[in-house]
Amino acid sequence: MTVENYLQETGALATLAGILGGFAFAAVVQFLSSENKSRLVTATIVTFSASTVMFLYALVVFVLLFATTAELNSVPTDLDPIGTAALLVLIGAVLVFLGGIALSGWIRSKAAGVATTAFALFTSCLILFVFYSAAIIAAGG
Repeated sequence: MTVENYLQETGALATLAGILGGFAFAAVVQFLSSENKSRLVTATIVTFSASTVMFLYALVVFVLLFATTAELNSVPTDLDPIGTAALLVLIGAVLVFLGGIALSGWIRSKAAGVATTAFALFTSCLILFVFYSAAIIAAGG
């Protein structure tokens, strides 16, 4: 992989982690400031908090990989395990974030809960299919 491609990929992943982490953090703040103190709201806060810290971890790793690559002007292959772990954490964070979206609908009503859960499950399946397909293509098969 060329340095330019590596920088574009790590930059895109850092951007994705930063934006989604910001949304997850905004959800945590919103639910913390609400007057509703039910267990469902608490579970939603915990879920969005977990996705926030997962996004933050991935963001820091991708920014550091970006900076290292730019400074060395070569792809740091010895840091591949850290980058792979950050990518897996990012995928997990997206799925946890979707779980938070599914939970948040149940706070409003049963109908909203069913709808947000269905949307989150459908989106999770699509995302996992895309990552699976990309892994198969990258493996050459």
